[in-house]
Amino acid sequence: MGRLYGLPLEEFTGARNELATRLRKAGQGDAAESVRAFRKPSVAVWAVNQLARRHADDVHELVTAGEQLRDAQVTAMRGEGADAVREARATERESLGKLTKLAERLLAEESRPASHAMLERIARTLRSAAVDPAAAALLAAGRLPDEVESSGFAALAAIAPPPRKPGRPRRAGVDLAAKRRHDQRLQRLRKRLEQLDRAAAEAEEKAHRARAEAAAAAEKLETAERDSPA
Repeated sequence: MGRLYGLPLEEFTGARNELATRLRKAGQGDAAESVRAFRKPSVAVWAVNQLARRHADDVHELVTAGEQLRDAQVTAMRGEGADAVREARATERESLGKLTKLAERLLAEESRPASHAMLERIARTLRSAAVDPAAAALLAAGRLPDEVESSGFAALAAIAPPPRKPGRPRRAGVDLAAKRRHDQRLQRLRKRLEQLDRAAAEAEEKAHRARAEAAAAAEKLETAERDSPA
């Protein structure tokens, strides 16, 4: 089923419907309905999936950078490792810039418009998917079904703490007040991170079940086709 997302965009609907018909004829009604529900990807999503298939190493670099950025942000939420966030963010930005240029070239080769708005949608989907554990796996496989919006964690990961500037020591009272505000902010961020981690785990579990069901349906279809009378 993953091959659907690798087809030329204009062939997606026909191939999807054909696969759904074959599944239904093989007695896989539920799988056929699931396939029939697949939406035709937008041009932005199609381009992202093509990048994963044609430039797998570059997409892998972005996913790795996203993982590093996510880990660095977790450390920064504990009040340390601000430099690691800035370094990870710079690496992610460089990788994203490279892929955006490749996307522009890809669209040009396919005679599709590569407007600034289109490239922004592609970059946004790449960035958001790379820092989302569930979406990152689909991104790497070139099987994203839809554009990925920035999650709360992606938004947090995009914020690199500013470098510390030397200055005069603050009075003890001011330092204590600042520390209380900082601790409260960390508490809110940790709570938000826990919520996002739970949501990501649930999404990953659902995606895993869906992939397993799809693989089982495909295997049954192949068996049915192999055993069908000539």
